[in-house]
Amino acid sequence: MKPSLWTLFFLILVFSCKEKIPDPSKTDLLTAKRWKWVGGSISPAYDIFGIGVLVGDDYYTRLPECWRDDIWIFSANYKFTHDEGASKCNVADPQSYIKGSWKFEMEENSITITKERGGIMVWDIKELTATSLKITETLKEDGQTYSINYSFGH
Repeated sequence: MKPSLWTLFFLILVFSCKEKIPDPSKTDLLTAKRWKWVGGSISPAYDIFGIGVLVGDDYYTRLPECWRDDIWIFSANYKFTHDEGASKCNVADPQSYIKGSWKFEMEENSITITKERGGIMVWDIKELTATSLKITETLKEDGQTYSINYSFGH
């Protein structure tokens, strides 16, 4: 009976010593793949197109297809690219719409993008997983504060 107990003990020991794979870092999650824009909303409603029509919930569906196929790329070397995707609204536009650098802020709870041509975007991270990125950007205009929500997937 003793050899059976030793065998059982050995098997338990061997199978319980699995190495735990660490969870990916936020940098790993953000830079692993390109992010395709899949949704968005604005609160309160806002005239995003400048034509006198307020949009709020899911303004993304009102955008032309040439905007909805855009890709956001965060590289491990902290470079950022907003790519036009498969279609462009104006064929003369460059394929890379915005280029710049990115960095995490506030204990990796926000992303600051510094554009090459000037300007800064600050995005609060609401969700970052291997398949989903949800962010909020704050816009202040004419004394009103707007929350612009973006959703990305792969």
